[in-house]
Amino acid sequence: MEKDEKKVKRKINGIWKVIFIIFGCAAILLLFAFIYIRNVYKLEKIQVTGNEHYTEEEIISIVTNDKPVGNTIEFYIENKLNPVENITFIDKFEIEIVGKNTVTITVYEKSMAGCVMYMDQYIYFDDEGNVLETSPEKLPDIPCIEGLAFDSIVIGEKLPVNDAALFQEILTMTQLIEKNSLIIDEIRFDKEDEIVLKKDKIKIELGKGDNLEDKLMNLNNILQMLEGKSGTLDMTDYDARNGNTIFKENK
Repeated sequence: MEKDEKKVKRKINGIWKVIFIIFGCAAILLLFAFIYIRNVYKLEKIQVTGNEHYTEEEIISIVTNDKPVGNTIEFYIENKLNPVENITFIDKFEIEIVGKNTVTITVYEKSMAGCVMYMDQYIYFDDEGNVLETSPEKLPDIPCIEGLAFDSIVIGEKLPVNDAALFQEILTMTQLIEKNSLIIDEIRFDKEDEIVLKKDKIKIELGKGDNLEDKLMNLNNILQMLEGKSGTLDMTDYDARNGNTIFKENK
């Protein structure tokens, strides 16, 4: 009986020895891995892509929170566990390790079609009229819609515009502006509901919306010829066949 008990104890002790050896080896391996990662994966370069409304320096400052970053893998894991959120004009950031000493931050900015003024704030919306952001800042490449009035605005919901047909025309305009890579400062409708754009010192009259696609497709080329000038560009009767435009320069 005593011999059996001794055998059992020896077996248990042997098992514990094996467990201790395994844990000891694992700890040593983890220590070596930690030392290797700390010494080899030193973050030396952060690349930024996809940014339009923020500079590369601003993006790095936002993502790092202006704190020194020493290790590539630590930086990657920290941003996976605690991603930066709620940044104006930005949907999300994506961090990717592209080398032992390099990471890439891919910026996904919110797709803004236009903005309106409300309570001294610029209200940015997408190409379906959904409110994305509010900001005191006016982005230079986003057209501002003049002449719309609101009682209230809720982020994530559609702009509460009374005239649905008019707003659909505005959305069509902003989509065509984006499609043709135009930078327009302002969109408004005059008393006759004719569309008027503003770009720098040039007022652009488009009429009631006929041949809008043709007009906006060729507007960039026309504006390049008028660069530095001030006046009114009348494209009311313009179409791709006749190319009729009248420019009245301010004296």
